[in-house]
Amino acid sequence: MTSTFFREPTRMRFFCFIIAATLIGLHPGSSAFACDDDNDFFETRIRPLIADNCLECHGNDSPEGELRLTSRASILRGGTSGPAAVPGNAADSLLIRAVRRAGVLKMPPTEKLNDQEIANLATWIENGLAWPNAAPNPETKSEMVVTAADREHWSFKPIQDVDPPIVADTTWPQTGLDNFILARLEAANLRPAPIADRRMLLRRVYYDLIGLPPTWDEVQSFENDPSPQAYSSVVDRLLESPRYGERWGRHWLDVARYADTKDGVLMFGDDRLRPFAYTYRDYVIRCFNEDVPFDRFVEEQLAADLINPPVEPWKLSALGFLTLGKMFDGNVHDVIDDQIDSVTRGLMGLTVSCARCHDHKFDPLPTADYYSLYGVFANCETPRDLPLIAPIAKTPGGIEFEHLVLSKREVLRTFVDEQYEMLTETARQRVTDYLVHVSTAPIDPMETAIFFLSLSPEDLRVPIISRWRRLLETRRQPEDPVFGPWHALQSRMESEVAGSPDTKSGPRISDVVLATWRQRPAGTNFGQANTLVLDALEATKIESVGDIARTYGELFISAYERSKKPIDPETTESVNSQWRQLVDLMVGPASPTFFPKSQTFRYMSRAQIDDHNAKALEIDRLSAQNPNAPPRAMVVQDSEIIREPKIFVRGNASQHGRPVPRQFVSVLSTDERQPFGEGSGRLDLARAITSLTNPLTARVIVNRVWMFHFGEPLVATPSDFGRRGNPPTHPELLDYLASQLQRNGWSLKWLHRQIVSSNTYKQSSRVDENVSAVAVQVDPENRLLWRMNRQRLDLEAMRDTILHHACQLENRFGGRPQSPSPDAASQRRTVYNLVDRQSLPGMYRTFDFASPDLSNERRSKTMVPQQALFALNSPFMLTQARLLAERSASDTAPIDRTARIDWLYQTVFLRLPTDDERLACLAYLETATDDVAKSKAWQRLAQVLLASNEVMYVD
Repeated sequence: MTSTFFREPTRMRFFCFIIAATLIGLHPGSSAFACDDDNDFFETRIRPLIADNCLECHGNDSPEGELRLTSRASILRGGTSGPAAVPGNAADSLLIRAVRRAGVLKMPPTEKLNDQEIANLATWIENGLAWPNAAPNPETKSEMVVTAADREHWSFKPIQDVDPPIVADTTWPQTGLDNFILARLEAANLRPAPIADRRMLLRRVYYDLIGLPPTWDEVQSFENDPSPQAYSSVVDRLLESPRYGERWGRHWLDVARYADTKDGVLMFGDDRLRPFAYTYRDYVIRCFNEDVPFDRFVEEQLAADLINPPVEPWKLSALGFLTLGKMFDGNVHDVIDDQIDSVTRGLMGLTVSCARCHDHKFDPLPTADYYSLYGVFANCETPRDLPLIAPIAKTPGGIEFEHLVLSKREVLRTFVDEQYEMLTETARQRVTDYLVHVSTAPIDPMETAIFFLSLSPEDLRVPIISRWRRLLETRRQPEDPVFGPWHALQSRMESEVAGSPDTKSGPRISDVVLATWRQRPAGTNFGQANTLVLDALEATKIESVGDIARTYGELFISAYERSKKPIDPETTESVNSQWRQLVDLMVGPASPTFFPKSQTFRYMSRAQIDDHNAKALEIDRLSAQNPNAPPRAMVVQDSEIIREPKIFVRGNASQHGRPVPRQFVSVLSTDERQPFGEGSGRLDLARAITSLTNPLTARVIVNRVWMFHFGEPLVATPSDFGRRGNPPTHPELLDYLASQLQRNGWSLKWLHRQIVSSNTYKQSSRVDENVSAVAVQVDPENRLLWRMNRQRLDLEAMRDTILHHACQLENRFGGRPQSPSPDAASQRRTVYNLVDRQSLPGMYRTFDFASPDLSNERRSKTMVPQQALFALNSPFMLTQARLLAERSASDTAPIDRTARIDWLYQTVFLRLPTDDERLACLAYLETATDDVAKSKAWQRLAQVLLASNEVMYVD
């Protein structure tokens, strides 16, 4: 009877093409070709044959049936139908009969090979399938091997402990970094710009360290303080201010792609909120304020739950770094890719995610490195119940809230438990259906799809189908005691039964195959089959592949049901061991029917998924809406079962390649690198990233800090230190700061002090046409830092400044985010405003807020008409201008217009107006005749000052 596989002409043609290129026949009476050695035989007889008849369809580019004939390894691996040949055993090779054209398979499809060619192919297989080393294996060649030469790229070299260079002007440097800058300037015959005036310098350091301007009184005090310690005292005070963590924490949130919402396409209102995302934001701010060493800061964000001794509860919130990315509509592979990208680009400046589908095109990052890291994050999951990070009793109303949601959590837990029991039992009871499906149906694209909108209780579960397919492929060995007979029967039926004449008068094919298995003595190379399998197959009339699958399925179910009963004492240990062999395929962790309870929702039917999501969403909604919900950390935890990763061929999750260990990237490791140890490997990964032997982490964070102080980084591509990135403008300075950072306990506050205390930082940003004319010609982009760069305020500093001047800024630390819409209603610092991943407010988009969809290396800097229109027309600006004007009247004599003008200039510009400015303001105010017009005039004057470049830029 013809197998169902061959009933479809397209499938038959597909299979024929797979066979044609590799199938080697055994011609009766042929003898081995006499040659000097197997390599010569291959080069003279086999390689030309393959090239002429096979490579057109089975070369390296999109080969038919996923089968390449470009190396011995590719032939042994085979394509979608398994290995193409068995070295040393031409008789047991699956595809021999196709070349002989004895049945329906006639290979090559257009013209039969001559007898000598068939004999040569048979000899080649019998002699071991030689493939000379002189002929490079294209697949092996394409698998990148990291060499010593690859590690010669500047960023992969160890950090050099360099000394500040000697300079001619020894009076100018204030810190070590000044020597590096001045040495380059002197080499170019340039001089640094003069030191900025005290008002300009104070405003600059305030914005850099806390993101807010000083007050008029603070400026006056600093300008009138002649002591040498005046500036350092200001720096110390700003670094100890809680506003420092809010400023620099926001910079880090750009790297961490922070958002308060999910990205579900059908989520609206409070359903979009991640109720406890804010705990990660608060963790980051607190760490900056407490000057947590940066290496510890990194370790906690990757593995806070694994650190010993255990961290304080609030530090578990650090794991939001891994959990607050996009959801990608439930595509777990994209979620992990986002985590890999955020960790490698954000922390080390490596674009490892570019190696997801192939070896990196430019950097020494093989695909194996990507999947080594993939295995770390694939072995993590988000727990159903997030851990509390503060006592319930310390949250007002917290006890009452927990009582409110306790019953709902219990309902969800019971629902998941019941579904888990039902789904696992169903998967085992329907093993026959699964086996028949994978043996008779082609691979369906839906097996790797994301959405399963029509999934009903009767449908087979796609992940279980995929796992049964992979199990059968991995058990495709002639010596396999359970599935060896399956593959032997299937091979014979596909190659002989289809299209063969009536065989009723002779023995059945199944009888011949099973008799061969019965005759195999113990200890042979092929081993013995499980006798329970042979008994079941012999008792079945097998006429198709589906019959084989049904027999196996019924046997597995019998073994599973038998395992529920006490062991029969009359049964021998030999028989019991064979039953256990079958039971392990049904209930063990390696069974295709097994899945962790935490992944139950992925196996539910559509209606149950909706029910599960509704229950979970209700809890999230209550937590988001109720201010009394005690804070919880958005953590990950190691999976119950740790699985070693495999490479996804061309990034296709349904096509597994070779396994790889979970380990660090090769270019930053020694040749003797060791796999990560216990659990997922997150802690090992964190320690590898922060190791003193890893030259990237310290360089990357120094470069980011430098960028925010000077407007431009030393390395122009802060998240790409690879070959496509820009080399540093001052490589010795970068290494000096990186090595000193490590020596000073990875203290970022130490790094800030070094930078802002330097004369390089204190330079004026203004260009004097006479003094700076040569510098402008020699270095127009200021790469040598002969002056300070003028910088525009970012969104947060701009908005906070306007609220500050209107005396509306609320300085309250942490807590739940406040919606910025309508913006005027939110008076907290911008870092505490809600970040909606799917719907950023217009103000955020207009002023270049970082996209929360991915880790940001730096914000764009645009100058567009919408920014001016915002300053002219936005309700936020109009409201704050009105409040500022009213404040000017209350803090001065309303009738004294000159005093009010001076007050406005002192408050907004931190200086008195010039005579011309004062006269221009008075002239404008004279145009207002009645009280309403006068009030509007003062409001418009305040608005003009708030929107001016002197406010929006820092010199």
